[in-house]
Amino acid sequence: MSSREQEIAKIANMYSRYLNGPLGRGVMDHLKEGESFTIKSQFEMLKIMKLNGKAVVKVVEESATNTANETESLSNFQEF
Repeated sequence: MSSREQEIAKIANMYSRYLNGPLGRGVMDHLKEGESFTIKSQFEMLKIMKLNGKAVVKVVEESATNTANETESLSNFQEF
């Protein structure tokens, strides 16, 4: 496993521990069983899903084309 892969795995593990701990309870209590959401950063995207009452965090791969398209659409986003 490369150092980048190790870093991403460490980040996913940290999110998992946080969401399954007392501080993440508020987030998990608002999710229904099987429901999920994603967190996207510049270099990776994490998918968080509630399974058996616990957060399961997975790293999602995506192509550079999708990233470019989403960045372009976000530049048109307006905050109200």
